[in-house]
Amino acid sequence: MTRRLIRYLTGLVIAALIALGLHLFCIGSYSISTRSMSDVLQEGDRVFVNKIRSASNPGRGRIVLFKGHRTQGCQAPLFLSRCVGMPGDTVIIDEEGCRIAGRLYPKLPTTENMFRIRRDIKEPLMELMRGLNIPYRSAGEDSLSLTFRLTSREEVLLRDKLPRLLQIEWLPGERRRHRFVIPAKDSLYRIDSTSLLICREAILTEYGNRASIRDGKLYVDGRHTRYLFFRKNYYWMLSDNEDEAVDSRHFGLIPETRIEGNVWFRWYGNDRKKLFKRIE
Repeated sequence: MTRRLIRYLTGLVIAALIALGLHLFCIGSYSISTRSMSDVLQEGDRVFVNKIRSASNPGRGRIVLFKGHRTQGCQAPLFLSRCVGMPGDTVIIDEEGCRIAGRLYPKLPTTENMFRIRRDIKEPLMELMRGLNIPYRSAGEDSLSLTFRLTSREEVLLRDKLPRLLQIEWLPGERRRHRFVIPAKDSLYRIDSTSLLICREAILTEYGNRASIRDGKLYVDGRHTRYLFFRKNYYWMLSDNEDEAVDSRHFGLIPETRIEGNVWFRWYGNDRKKLFKRIE
């Protein structure tokens, strides 16, 4: 009786360890709680995510689950988006948005827009921008106001921290044209003003205290550099329902270490015809 109980408990423990290993490293089950991909997945749907890394996982055009930024004392939240930019892809930004692999997508967070503020709130605004590491790009001033440029991502960061008294006014203006390459692992990468802006977080995360950015230039180990190697692959994520989503327009580049994997298929949902079919 005792031996049989021991065998039973041993088998139970082994089964639990196998299930845990599968969940951590191979397949995960998740419930959809966002409308970011509402054309394909609905709130309440439950899906399997393939976590086994391969050349096609994450894959171009596939719906991918990835981790957002981790805040102190909290787990990193999970987000759902479509992988539209792969390592080595060239991204071209113009007045219509951005083009990746021949397709046009909504504007990137490097797109600069014009803003205007009253002269009397310049100093508190500048102090707030310095705290957020946002450079002040002057575009002119007069006796009552001054204008400056912010990227879309910087605007999101600033408005989130902006006191109600410090309101800024958006001004329609001409967008600049930019071009950069999504970093690929172990490939030599050229640093210019655009790539430094879009890769800022990736560089500081990978190189830590060895890297610093001063006056729009990158320094590694105290030396100004225009080329460097990345140790990770990076991706660009965009959601189908852009008004309901948080994706690379807010986070920027997504490193491979924060990607859970391709969404595989739906195993529970209101539409039974779509169950157990590959999700594209």
